[in-house]
Amino acid sequence: MIFKRSKPNKNTITNADKIVDNHLYVHSAWPTVKVDDITWKENPYNDITWCFYLHSLDIVAYLMHAYEINPELKYLEKAKEIINSWILTNPSKEEQVSKFAWKDHSVANRIVNIIHFWTNYKNSSIFDESFAEIITQTLIKHGDYLEDDKNHTFINNHGIFQDRSLIELSLVFPHLSNSNRWYSKAINRFMQHAKKDVAPSGVHLEHSAAYHIVVMNLFKSINEFLKYHKKEVSELSFLIYKMEDYLAYVVKPDGKIPMTGDSGPDGITYLSTDNITNPTLLYTRTKGRTGKQPDIDKVYTDAGISIFRNNWDYNDDQLYLKFLAGFHSRTHKHADDLSFLLSIGETDFFVDSGKYNYQEKDSYRKYFRSSKAHNTITVNRKSYEISDEQVGNSKIQNYGLHEDYSFVTGIHSLYAGVKVKRTLIYLKRLESIIIFDELTSNKLRTYSQIFNIDKNVKTTVETKKKVLLESTLNGRTIELLQLNHVTEFKRYEGHTDPIEGWQSSVFNKKYPITQIQFSNKGIDLEYRTILNTNLDIGIKYFSTRKSEDDKMVYLITDKNNEKIVITI
Repeated sequence: MIFKRSKPNKNTITNADKIVDNHLYVHSAWPTVKVDDITWKENPYNDITWCFYLHSLDIVAYLMHAYEINPELKYLEKAKEIINSWILTNPSKEEQVSKFAWKDHSVANRIVNIIHFWTNYKNSSIFDESFAEIITQTLIKHGDYLEDDKNHTFINNHGIFQDRSLIELSLVFPHLSNSNRWYSKAINRFMQHAKKDVAPSGVHLEHSAAYHIVVMNLFKSINEFLKYHKKEVSELSFLIYKMEDYLAYVVKPDGKIPMTGDSGPDGITYLSTDNITNPTLLYTRTKGRTGKQPDIDKVYTDAGISIFRNNWDYNDDQLYLKFLAGFHSRTHKHADDLSFLLSIGETDFFVDSGKYNYQEKDSYRKYFRSSKAHNTITVNRKSYEISDEQVGNSKIQNYGLHEDYSFVTGIHSLYAGVKVKRTLIYLKRLESIIIFDELTSNKLRTYSQIFNIDKNVKTTVETKKKVLLESTLNGRTIELLQLNHVTEFKRYEGHTDPIEGWQSSVFNKKYPITQIQFSNKGIDLEYRTILNTNLDIGIKYFSTRKSEDDKMVYLITDKNNEKIVITI
């Protein structure tokens, strides 16, 4: 049993043949590049991610998949040529020709790909002892590099990939003199990572639904590998169980994950039911055919996430409301604190904008990570800084789960001199959502309430205080009511100056969506907003006041003029 960086697909042979013909194919996100003699300095797309894949030697993995499907020696010979070229050109960190050669993540991935090659090469007709010795010495050098804490990345998931590779190297090559020491270092460091990077509730703390799955699957692969080698860690199995539980809740009614943080609209149908240990995830994965139905509402205070629903029926009426208020790491983090997402059935109404790419100097990447690309509040039309110093400055302050309504309150101080507080109340019988924003500061500022609306939703602005949103998928219409005075109302769609109203669901590609902004000036300011998801019922007005015991009282009037009082 070994790890593999990728899986074969319908294009495996075609891509491998291109590589044999001296084309660089590193990932489906970029076209191939014709290079007769690799220098390992190539960067045809001026993209750090492309370079990362190149020096990970993912090219070798694609060749090995082709060889395993169609065992022609040309694939094995080309892989040997590529590996040998890389070794000769980048023998050490001190003698590398590219800064991407001996980086944390590329070193880890390269071990996986070289071992993948080795398993096919060692019993082949082109095997020779001299190259086997070159491979062995290269792997030893890689193992010693990963063992050294100076080369280890503790702040993000790269360190987990490093430890996985070191675990694999130590157990696949147990005869190497350092293997026992490598294993001890890697397994202990890995478990430290796992406890640091995943909240006690089971949520991965890089603020990305996609990376929650990446890390969960990474943990699963390590767990299976350890079991195979009779080195199971029970604590890891339990952690995976809790991570599966969170995934059950975070999946939207359409079966896809939300594009929070650096995420795309991935589904979970590829997850094998045989490998799922938690019955709640089994329920979500099979859309209720097996497993255990999760709770209707769930709040993860340690991760700063709440998810409200109206039911678990898989139809056009299932409502999904996700709220974010947590800053634990800047890795894959967006400026999305106190933002929310709203989906009903197959329709995403209020959305995240996606990741776009990882080029942090790209003006569009900056936009996609900014507060403007999320359904939240901006101050002075700017985003706040995503930095290590901000860790801990956002949290869920209060919540309550009830049969008729659920609420959550989050606060953050991510803008200097400003406190932002948002409460969401989901009134289930009235099919309405209250948004109450409280903004306090020490001087006059402009506060903007931002809403990003999916491409499959048509917006009709009736007034600057009333907007209708109609799904083009099924005609479902909801209304957004702004109760406060609005000094400035703006609607953007695919604007370039300023950059506003964009979404990205495919790497390096973007498309226009509608963005609505409500703006007012003040020192202290409030926004009272209503989302009615059923036009026949719902709320027409609400006000607030403080009770004697300093709780917030919501005085709500529905469309039939009935009064409701909620104290939180």
